[in-house]
Amino acid sequence: MTTQRGPVSGEEVAGLLRSMLRRDELGPGDRLGDERSLAAELGVTRHRLREALGVLEEQGLLRRRIGRGGGVFVSDGRIERNLNTIEGLPDITRVQGVRLTTTLLRCELTLARPHDLRQLRLAPGAYVHHVLRLRNADGRGLSLEDTRVPADLFPDLARHDLSHLYRLFRDVYDIHPELSDESVEVAYATIDEADTLGVLPGTTLLRLTRVTQDAGGRPIECATERFVADRMRFHLRRYGVVGNAHVDQRQGDGDPDVQRPVSRRPATRSVQQPHAHY
Repeated sequence: MTTQRGPVSGEEVAGLLRSMLRRDELGPGDRLGDERSLAAELGVTRHRLREALGVLEEQGLLRRRIGRGGGVFVSDGRIERNLNTIEGLPDITRVQGVRLTTTLLRCELTLARPHDLRQLRLAPGAYVHHVLRLRNADGRGLSLEDTRVPADLFPDLARHDLSHLYRLFRDVYDIHPELSDESVEVAYATIDEADTLGVLPGTTLLRLTRVTQDAGGRPIECATERFVADRMRFHLRRYGVVGNAHVDQRQGDGDPDVQRPVSRRPATRSVQQPHAHY
C-alpha cells in the first residue's frame, strides 16, 4: 500500500502529474486514471489531488469526465464527439466536464423549402419548424446549429425549452432518434458566422450535415452544424470490408445468387480537425 506523503501543494502534485504525462507519452483523449488510483500512486490525499487537477484543467491539459467510463483524461481543450453514436451536444459536454450554454437565435414556423421536402420526405405545402441555436463551451463560441423538423410531428415546438432537442423529442413527443446519416466537410466562417461565434472571418469550421430518423425509418430532423474546427475532435469506428461494403460477392454453395455477409474486423480511428488561425 502506498504511504501518503506529508503536506504538499497542489502545484507540486500538478508537477507530478505533468511528469506522468511525459513518462507515459500520453496524448489527447488518453485516460490517465481515476482519482482514487491516482491519489494512491502519487501518495497524496484526494483533496490535494483535486487541487492539482483543477490547476491542470485551467491550463487545458486535463479534463475530468463523469459517469460510466469516466476518469481523468488528457486534453488539449477540444471537445470529443463519437460519430458512431447519436448523442446530443449537452450530453456529450456534460460527461466531459464542459459547461455548455445554448442561445436560441431563431425559432419560426415556415414553409418547407425544396431541400426540406426531399430530406424529410414531406408533401409540397408542408411546414417545418426552423430552429437556429448558438452553442458556447466554457464561455467560447463552439457551434452554430441550423435545424428543421416537420411541424406536424412537433406541434407547439416553440413553447418548449429548445436547448436539448433530442431529449425534448423523447420526453414530450415520444419520438426517439435512432439513426443519423451524417457527413463532415471543411468550411470557412462568413462574416456573420464569425461575428456570432466570436472568431475572425475565414476561420476554419467543420460543417456537419445530418438527417435523423426514428426507429421506423421516418425522417424527423435535418440539420447543419458549423463547429469551430480547433475546438472539436471527432472519433469514429470504421470497418474493413472485402468487395461490397454490405455483402460478400463470392458465390455460396454453387448458387450465384447467394451473397454471404462480410466478416468485419473493427478498427478505431481518431479524426483531428485542422486548427483555426485567429
